[in-house]
Amino acid sequence: MIQQYPRDYCFKATELEAIAASWAARRVKQGWADTPRWPKENFCSVAHSFLERLGRLAHDPDPPPGPYDALVEDFLKVKCEGRGLASATRNKHHWHIQQCLSYLHQQSHSLEGLTPDHIDAYLKHLGQTWSRVSLRTTASVLRAWFRYCEMRGRTRPGLADSILVPRIYRYEGVPLGPTWEQIKGIIPDSSEDQPFQLRDRAMLLLLVVYGLRSGEVRRLQLDDIDWKRDRFQPYTGNAIALYLRRGRPKCNSRSVFVTLNAPFRSLSTGGLYNLVSRRLLPVAGPRKSRGPHALRHACARRLVNAGLSLKEIGDHLGHRSPDSTRIYAKVDLTSLRLVAMEDLGGLL
Repeated sequence: MIQQYPRDYCFKATELEAIAASWAARRVKQGWADTPRWPKENFCSVAHSFLERLGRLAHDPDPPPGPYDALVEDFLKVKCEGRGLASATRNKHHWHIQQCLSYLHQQSHSLEGLTPDHIDAYLKHLGQTWSRVSLRTTASVLRAWFRYCEMRGRTRPGLADSILVPRIYRYEGVPLGPTWEQIKGIIPDSSEDQPFQLRDRAMLLLLVVYGLRSGEVRRLQLDDIDWKRDRFQPYTGNAIALYLRRGRPKCNSRSVFVTLNAPFRSLSTGGLYNLVSRRLLPVAGPRKSRGPHALRHACARRLVNAGLSLKEIGDHLGHRSPDSTRIYAKVDLTSLRLVAMEDLGGLL
């Protein structure tokens, strides 16, 4: 390795990609990850920042501008920036458009020559691996994009209206989440004192007791915790305090939960997902959803079974709309069966 990469060697992006792919494949083989995607992305992100700071990252020349880059930028300004939408929304629109343009370029299609059949073929291609919800998102973005292209005279009239947006039936997916018995099997015991066990216990309790979202846990800052008023449920508060005293590395980051190895930084989306998924797999099996959001569903499921009202559950989960909570009414199957078996006093 030293002979291959001397101390003053500057790594190219393609070399980082190859090293990251090899490392991610080993993580999957060792059972630390389900797919190589997130380990690879995390490796590239950390290595890129680290080598950039050391001055050992070779910067590739900027690729030549694509034929539609200016048109895409104009669309994003009108669609997102003009309406004051968040940067994350802008990035999402940009990603979906670029994915489509890249596919069409590989098929040697130009904007001016596109037909509805070309768009259908692209969506069919995505449908091999994407869910209907994801297909609906990209179809909606592409409708707006191609409608803008029509207004600019870059595509045939009617192309946008020909895009079929998959219909998503209300409450078609019941978010049951793991059972509470399964949840008990994934949380490290309070007697375990390894740094990663202390950190994992504190994060998992926040996810299952409070039903926090992944981003809420990852973005939690040290200054956010009001220890004087003791607002945490005791088990969760004690777990966080123990982690801060014995498990958290000493670093300049103000994030509560950080990586255990330098360079210390907040956990990534993929890092937290892999942590939860790895613990859920042995107890819940290969579920479609076994990331942090599955624990949020498990929290809601337990609250429903405990008899709390939808208003109380919505307040606990931080839902802005009652519709976000109403879906959990479908998970209380036990209560529904009791109602079905109840003596209705001669009404039937």
